[in-house]
Amino acid sequence: MKIVVLGSSSSGNSTYVEMNNKKFLIDVGLGFNDIKNKLSSLGVYADDIDFIIITHAHIDHVKSLHSFSRVYNTKIYIARETYNEYIKKDYLNNFEFIDDVEIIDDIKVTKIPISHDKKGFGYVFEYNNISFVYITDTGMIHSKYHEKLKNKTIYLLESNHDVEMEMNGHKDYYTKIRNTGDMGHLSNDECAMYLSHFIGNNTKIVMLMHISEHDNTYDLAYNVNREALDERIKLYISHKDELSEVIEIE
Repeated sequence: MKIVVLGSSSSGNSTYVEMNNKKFLIDVGLGFNDIKNKLSSLGVYADDIDFIIITHAHIDHVKSLHSFSRVYNTKIYIARETYNEYIKKDYLNNFEFIDDVEIIDDIKVTKIPISHDKKGFGYVFEYNNISFVYITDTGMIHSKYHEKLKNKTIYLLESNHDVEMEMNGHKDYYTKIRNTGDMGHLSNDECAMYLSHFIGNNTKIVMLMHISEHDNTYDLAYNVNREALDERIKLYISHKDELSEVIEIE
């Protein structure tokens, strides 16, 4: 399995995954050419992508979805409510509602509802005893899903903001309350709390996602979460404009 975050921030999000000899993207919120160029740097052509999985309909997660559908007719998995909220849904051709899907090409897909002002899902992907969690853009993770998230191999989890920086920052009061509330984004401390609850003996790698440009720092997100993790677990940071470290597990 291989995972590379192509970019993760409020400006755009997309992650490349190879699993069971399939190549797929989680979200396509970067520019179309940017995604193609970053894939090319990995030795992957955009038309090699077998399918795209969408988390929710905010523009920083779906910006190039219509382009992939129009140019490559790429298979798209999208939730019904996300489809209804997506303003360019009429451009989508080859899509399937992921609400009805449990297996994609022998990859088990478990849906974890996000708590956000757009409806959608985070996901757990499992194949051949390797598993990874992908959850961003949620203000909380409901306790009834915690057992499904425990002891996975890899976690890609949002560590969006530092609460003090958020509340003292330049945003309007409504946005601050939204971002720090149950329908917003996970803070560094919340991310660390969830990780300390979820990780287990099988866990090898954590990648921190969707780090705020203005209300967090990469060092702060890293340090807060590092304290929550066993030293044997590798911790990486995703960036706005840079490819992440390549995660590879056999």
